[in-house]
Amino acid sequence: MMVSHADLPTASSTETKTHGRRLNSESFAPEIRENAATITSLSIFGTPSDQECQPIPVVPRSSSSDELRVWRVTSAGLVEVDAKTMGAFLDKPKTDKTNVHGEGNGIRYGMSSMQGWRICMEDSHIAEAIMSQSSPYKDWSFFAVFDGHAGHHIANRASSQLLEHLITSEEFRDMTKALEENNGVLTESTLKLLETGIKKGFLSFDEISKTSNEINKSGCTAVCAIVTPTHIIIGNLGDSRAVVAGKHHIFGTEDHKPYLEKERKRIEDAGGSVMIQRINGSLAVSRAFGDYEYKDDPRLPADQQLVSPEPDVYIRERNVENDQFMVVACDGIYDVMTNEELAEFVSDRLVVHDDLREVCDDVLDECLVKGSRDNMTMVVVCFPAAPPVNVHRKEAEEAWVARVKAVINQFLDEAVAAEDFKKEEDMVSLKSILDQVTANGLLPTDLRVPAHTVTTLAQKILTQRDIKHV
Repeated sequence: MMVSHADLPTASSTETKTHGRRLNSESFAPEIRENAATITSLSIFGTPSDQECQPIPVVPRSSSSDELRVWRVTSAGLVEVDAKTMGAFLDKPKTDKTNVHGEGNGIRYGMSSMQGWRICMEDSHIAEAIMSQSSPYKDWSFFAVFDGHAGHHIANRASSQLLEHLITSEEFRDMTKALEENNGVLTESTLKLLETGIKKGFLSFDEISKTSNEINKSGCTAVCAIVTPTHIIIGNLGDSRAVVAGKHHIFGTEDHKPYLEKERKRIEDAGGSVMIQRINGSLAVSRAFGDYEYKDDPRLPADQQLVSPEPDVYIRERNVENDQFMVVACDGIYDVMTNEELAEFVSDRLVVHDDLREVCDDVLDECLVKGSRDNMTMVVVCFPAAPPVNVHRKEAEEAWVARVKAVINQFLDEAVAAEDFKKEEDMVSLKSILDQVTANGLLPTDLRVPAHTVTTLAQKILTQRDIKHV
């Protein structure tokens, strides 16, 4: 029932992809540099998150013989670990969440983000039910998620500045004039202006951000969605993703990965190579903001560099009868859920939650249980045809949750009342709590409750009661 510090197993650590700078091969001692391919190949093994946990001790030629520097293989390349963060890996995930929600223009949205196992939060987002107060944007909505790597700087900058770069582009201004002349109807020509404006806005933002001292070596993927009364326009850069779920179809954007033929060709034409499904054996995405060391060939335009900041743009007509909801999220979600699994999960949670923040929270907690070790950010946008709440299912699940909470609290009351329990030293076994719930016949066999629910409830109660657990 209780576990003392001496009984604790060694916690597994998950590597951060931040707090460092990428490795210049000239910093290696000759014998290390000669074996660079072997070092890079470490990332072949294990899951994507495991690939970011490989330590590489290096003695630079320029340093004294007793100086040891440590580098790690990450999704952003080889990154030197900062002295302040060496060994500072999270032994358990940070599950506190940031939430926002709102409604406008006939839609509702909710957002949730969670740091998870990462040493810091590198995601950022935009959620605006009303895109701008001016026409035509007052009738449009805008949502975006930015997934940073090797630092949060470019992701944070994108969340505060990208929308302005889009709206102020020449194409958006021309589109606005055209819409004023045709009563706001998006025609083929205005949609083309919108598509071009999104692409040029992304390119403009990336070019201007290059001069910022804050950006350092960071990069970020980006996915944004503009919702108009008649269309959904999505811009995608990297491996974050937007999914539109309808009653009869599911649509998802395509990730930009170096091994895809069109991406590989650009990379090779720019003088690079694709090894172990990464650019030069290092970067796992082929399009992103930032990552400027991959964009330094002065002979090539931005969209032909090793890493391109040009998004793919998808334009879809809205179907009021069929379109149910849209998810805009980072790869921390899609690492463990397919588009279809995510759509099914969200649809099922919409039946029991009025609050879209709770729907997003459930997705993040479920992904954590499924093994996601990345930061996670998700926005769900509900259209008029979204599944309505089923009052019977909602009340049944709420009653079940109340019974589970009662069993957990009773178990904890008995645990802390034991004479040998010392709150400052002893820990309660989470497994013992789950066993107690099972023993009371409270497994939700007749309810469609997510797998994470009992674990999440127990962790929340332990935190609220300030009881340590393992």
